[in-house]
Amino acid sequence: MDNQNDSLWEWSVFWHSNQLHSCMPVNEESDSLAPTWRKFFSNLPAGANILDLGTGNGSLAVQAVAVSHKKHPPFSIHGVDLADIAPAKYVANAEKHLSDVIFHPRTAMEKLPFEANTFDAIGSQFAIEYSTINKSLREACRVLKPGGRLRFLLHANDGILKERCRQQYEQAQTILASELFPITTKLLIALNEAEILNTPQAVKTAESLILSVKQVFDELEQLFSKAEERSLIDNLFTAVRNLLGLRKSYEIQVLTKMNEDIKLLLLAQSKRLQSMQKAALDDTKVTEMAEQLRQLKINNVSLELATTNIGNRSMGYWLSGEKPQTVAEER
Repeated sequence: MDNQNDSLWEWSVFWHSNQLHSCMPVNEESDSLAPTWRKFFSNLPAGANILDLGTGNGSLAVQAVAVSHKKHPPFSIHGVDLADIAPAKYVANAEKHLSDVIFHPRTAMEKLPFEANTFDAIGSQFAIEYSTINKSLREACRVLKPGGRLRFLLHANDGILKERCRQQYEQAQTILASELFPITTKLLIALNEAEILNTPQAVKTAESLILSVKQVFDELEQLFSKAEERSLIDNLFTAVRNLLGLRKSYEIQVLTKMNEDIKLLLLAQSKRLQSMQKAALDDTKVTEMAEQLRQLKINNVSLELATTNIGNRSMGYWLSGEKPQTVAEER
């Protein structure tokens, strides 16, 4: 799996695991975000050039693609990300949903590889706040065409997504500190030996470890019995349990490697969740971002809360603006 000495290891691992969305569950994504983004892209002219900052595996870009199919000529869509992204390799159905997107891995928002006045629209969904914001905003404004539009969705310090990240981070830390992964490896090896040797001692050892693994699962389930957010827990437990059912299909070395990879993915997820909490912005910081856009000669700067359709809960902030048709050159 990816090199842990890489400063972006956790994000590269995450985007190499068939994940399209980073923060939002699919149901809330479709309820709240997709219609807003599609309206934004629908207002663009046919053939527009679009840039997705911090694209990941294309969660935002896929919304531009959906609108692009109705435009003649279609959009030209680019996505940049500092992580080692490769959606065509890792995302299911990428050929269908993301084939129109040109992805630029290992590309910093603070130093975009595009000429000035290139894009008709620039979007970012829970991404630009991870960068050095003042530099990224300046770059976005540089590559935006006169008359082009900006729209950013930003993490809120008091939003439900940060709270979800906090809960999942604590759950991940609890699981990583448990015996789940070491005991599962021991059980996989013991089951393999019991099937090969078929001796009373080998069978007894396997049976004992089955009980030990069950005990670890039971203890963790008890710890998480009152958890409201269970997606990380349930997905992780399912993945580990499924390993035991794959014994007839894979060699023991492959199975133990799978178990280790699940642990590494959880570790990466834990680090990513920690980064997401740190990236969340309060009212003061987003107001400063809006003011910087105005200083960069962006017109019609708008800052508003982003909420879910379910319970009208806060997700973050929408920050939008438009570059005037003529902009004096900075000296």
